Amino acid sequence: SDSKKTNIHALQRIISTLAHKNNEIQNFIETLNHILEGVQTNSSSVISELEEEFDGLYSILDEMKDIMTTNIKQEQAHKIQELQNQLSQCSNALENSEELLEFAARSLDIKESEEFSKAARQIKDRVTMAPAFRLSLKPRVSDNMTHLMVDFSQERQTLQALKFLPVPRAPEIILTDCLVADNAVTAVWQMAEEDNKIDHYILEFRKTNFDGLPRIKDERCWESIDYIKGTEYTLSGLRFDSKYMNFRVRACNKAVAGDYSDPVTLETKALIFNLDGSSSHLNLKVEDTYVEWDSTGGKSQESKTKGKENKGLKIYSFPSVLETLAIDSYSYY
Repeated sequence: SDSKKTNIHALQRIISTLAHKNNEIQNFIETLNHILEGVQTNSSSVISELEEEFDGLYSILDEMKDIMTTNIKQEQAHKIQELQNQLSQCSNALENSEELLEFAARSLDIKESEEFSKAARQIKDRVTMAPAFRLSLKPRVSDNMTHLMVDFSQERQTLQALKFLPVPRAPEIILTDCLVADNAVTAVWQMAEEDNKIDHYILEFRKTNFDGLPRIKDERCWESIDYIKGTEYTLSGLRFDSKYMNFRVRACNKAVAGDYSDPVTLETKALIFNLDGSSSHLNLKVEDTYVEWDSTGGKSQESKTKGKENKGLKIYSFPSVLETLAIDSYSYY
């Protein structure tokens, strides 16, 4: 009989261990499926962002190409216009000069002295005012366009050096330095390697009634504290209405956030007690969660007078509060 009981207890322990292990494996499978979905979703997201960034670069390159092409065409049009103006002026001057040359040649055949002198004076006056002698024979522009040439070798090297943003590594939560006390939890973490580009940290937490690794299908959602500059943070004013709390933290630089740290689970024990009215002062009206002074409790005149001064005072059931008040007797369990 004793042997059978021993075997039954041993078998029950084995069953409990197997059930616990199966539960852990099931939770791990759900975690892997959640990560798989995240990989697919996040991959599509970053590809979309990558295409958007490259489209932005293409747009800038096309815009700069149009601007620089316009500058070249404007320079071309300016030079062509200047050269055409000079060509027109030269053509007019040449035509005028040829006409004057023909007139001078004909004047050489004039026999009469007076008429010849008159023609000579006309030729002299026309030569003085001739466009050919007031025309600059230096081109106003050159055919040189080298000032509009480009060399994008440095920019090409910059583009070839494009890379993904540097992502901070995941921090490590120092479990031995974390503290749970007085309705507060202090989480402490560190970086595996020093990273001077880290700007801040994000701490996430949630309450749970399950020990071990956080569950994907937990009843409660993660809450977060952002823009933490140091490597520790204290959550105060908590109500420990669950057995445990999960914590994880991630580092952020100016651009992106890194991976989460391995999550940790901290036990959040709560001290729950009620006040015992049977052993308290007779002038104290005691209920489960608070104490009220009652001056009509039948005590001495001194107690009554003291009771009048403190009438209406409520004392809530926290040990730190009770210890600071002068109460004759109380007990809790």
